[in-house]
Amino acid sequence: MKRKIILVLIVILSITGFIGYNKSEKKKTEATLEIKEKEITIIMSGPKAPPTLPLLRMIETKALGKHIKIDFKIWNGIEELLAIAASSEYGFLAVPVNTASKLYNKGLDIKLTNVDTWGVMYLLTTDTKCNKWEDLKGKKLYIPFKSASPDIITQYFLKQHGLEVGENIEIVYSTPSEIAQMVKAGKIEYAMNIEPFITASKIGNKNIRVIFDYMKEWKKLKGEQYSIPNAGIVTNNKFLKGNKKLVALFEKEYEKALIWTLGNPKKAAQLAEKYLGLNASLIEKSMPTLGLEYRSVNDSKKDLKKYYETLLNFKADSIGGEIPDENYYYKEK
Repeated sequence: MKRKIILVLIVILSITGFIGYNKSEKKKTEATLEIKEKEITIIMSGPKAPPTLPLLRMIETKALGKHIKIDFKIWNGIEELLAIAASSEYGFLAVPVNTASKLYNKGLDIKLTNVDTWGVMYLLTTDTKCNKWEDLKGKKLYIPFKSASPDIITQYFLKQHGLEVGENIEIVYSTPSEIAQMVKAGKIEYAMNIEPFITASKIGNKNIRVIFDYMKEWKKLKGEQYSIPNAGIVTNNKFLKGNKKLVALFEKEYEKALIWTLGNPKKAAQLAEKYLGLNASLIEKSMPTLGLEYRSVNDSKKDLKKYYETLLNFKADSIGGEIPDENYYYKEK
């Protein structure tokens, strides 16, 4: 009888212990889930330009998950960009690809993850007799962003067609918006600019026409297989090492957001107005020529290396003095 009582007690204690163990394990699991779902904040930054538009869609839809809070910062100039890039506190930064190379060659521990903007540079005029590069001889050409991609590539094209800045052509620097306004008002005849400012110039002035699409001009010189990579996304290795899955997710969601942006120009333009203060109507009209196209950094290498090689031979300091090595390119593992 005593043996039966003992056996019953053992069974009861076993069941009680098992239930207690299950409750303990359940609490541990719940705690782990809480940690995984704990809200974290990551910094994204970009200019008031095409590569930033998909980021806005990601912010609106919480594309990285409900527990990921995005702190979005606009950079308006090189100094602001350098400050953000040097902090290593950001998650993702939209930058021109030549600037990304300069940052890397200056020792910043970054990786380029994709190229999302291609070409998007144009030369326009109100001169009906200007149809080829040589026709710019002796003229005054307005260009935005001194020493940046628009300036460097324009000077490269000019030189390829026998024009030397300061000798047989004069360059004047201004901002994209000021150039757009002056062309539209008929105050200047020749200007290089980027979108959406090309579209802004043409609204209300039927005499303005684009005579050179830089993507087409690049292909004439380099071959049809090459495109001009304009801008992309970089992340810093400190962030990448601690968030590999998040970076991989970002790439997938950024591509989806870019495709959505192109397919929904009106809604995307409204986001540009909401977050960037840009004119929604202008962004919507210029969407087809914003140069947005997602390519992983691996799929962009051929174009990037040709671009960097050209800039190195023409103006080495524009990419930081050398072509970036393989550690510069993001690899999803």
